[in-house]
Amino acid sequence: MVVEKPTRGKDGQKRGTIMMVTPYMHHDLSGLLENPSVQFTERQIKCYLLQLLKGIQYLHKNNILHRDIKAANLLINNKGILQIADFGLARRFDEPPPKPGSGGGVAYRQYTGNVVTRWYRAPELCLGERNYTTSVDIWGVGCVFAEMKKGRPILPGNTDTHQIELIFQLCGPPNERSMPGWEKLPDARLVKGFVNCQRTLEAQFNVLGSSGVALLSDLLKLDPRTRVNAMDALDHEYFRVEPLPAKPSELPAFEDSHELDRRKRAGQKPLPPAPAGGTVGVGPSADWSGHMGEPPPYHMNGNGRHVRPPPPPPDRRPAWMKETRDVRAPPPMDGGMRGPDHRRGVIKGDKDKTDTYIPSYRDGGRPPPRDDSRDWRDDRRHERPRDDVRGGRPIGGPGGDRNRERDPRDRERDREQRERDRERERAREWRR
Repeated sequence: MVVEKPTRGKDGQKRGTIMMVTPYMHHDLSGLLENPSVQFTERQIKCYLLQLLKGIQYLHKNNILHRDIKAANLLINNKGILQIADFGLARRFDEPPPKPGSGGGVAYRQYTGNVVTRWYRAPELCLGERNYTTSVDIWGVGCVFAEMKKGRPILPGNTDTHQIELIFQLCGPPNERSMPGWEKLPDARLVKGFVNCQRTLEAQFNVLGSSGVALLSDLLKLDPRTRVNAMDALDHEYFRVEPLPAKPSELPAFEDSHELDRRKRAGQKPLPPAPAGGTVGVGPSADWSGHMGEPPPYHMNGNGRHVRPPPPPPDRRPAWMKETRDVRAPPPMDGGMRGPDHRRGVIKGDKDKTDTYIPSYRDGGRPPPRDDSRDWRDDRRHERPRDDVRGGRPIGGPGGDRNRERDPRDRERDREQRERDRERERAREWRR
């Protein structure tokens, strides 16, 4: 649907926002297969495979290549409905759509070869074929079919070369009968070491029965031109023998295969649950909630009083709210020159000069009012003796401390300032 924005663009026309509303799907097929408590029956596998083939038939009939069929891209809800998702690699197929008995057809133009997740990639793609057809999607359907029976991916290659090796170990080595023209493909050199592999498909999946093995063999043919298409697969004998496919309404409901459920199965600590309906806050133990699911304003609490809500507990506060008070002791009074007789407030060598004066305010315990009639030029209360750099003697009369030396940091700062003054003076002379 399109929602009209209240603002207008530079051309004066009102702008609209396109919003896509999609149904909520409780699982993806990969998440269900990862759950050890979920075991698909033969009737369930046939039901899901039928729905997948019908979706692929619809796409190919409308000249759409999905190019990333895998278990993680198949969404399932608790009503037993399967939907194909993630069309990020999909594109238009420019050739005539497949016909019954004609396989995937023939491609006359080139497409990009870097498509399909590796574990579900057809052998012609692994060998660099770019003139491919709808058969690349059918290979992915065959991998998903076998994965539903085994409970895990059947061709988990670590590299492209390893993927080709696993394919030929399952489906047999390529030759002019099983995969005509394979030697002419760009990456055929990667196959030289696997031409003596033995086919193991029937031995690994004999639990599917003769009809199930026959359908899987048709879906996983090395030759893309003879690989079965979706229309012929839907008419296969496998769906007509016992046990018959279950209806979607007959399928059981499973635990949602989302991140929280996967964390539980992996033994990881689950994330905090979301607030219940009609409440807001930081979780189920939040100490305030709003009316009709709306939080109170920033300056009000739930009763309408103009008071800020109570602060969150310390363990849920952001870093900027946590106390960062500096608890270090103040610097020493002697400028960092500590000795064995050092004590706070005592100057080394002159202990009788310890400052113990405490002002006494007799009028109600408050300091006397400031006299604003005095001229600020006559006010010497804030002046204190300073050291004479040239003679090392204090300026300001006998009130100065003759035993106190300047802080080395002050001397270093003055030296750097003098150096900067000299540099500026040299620059002015050079410009003259």
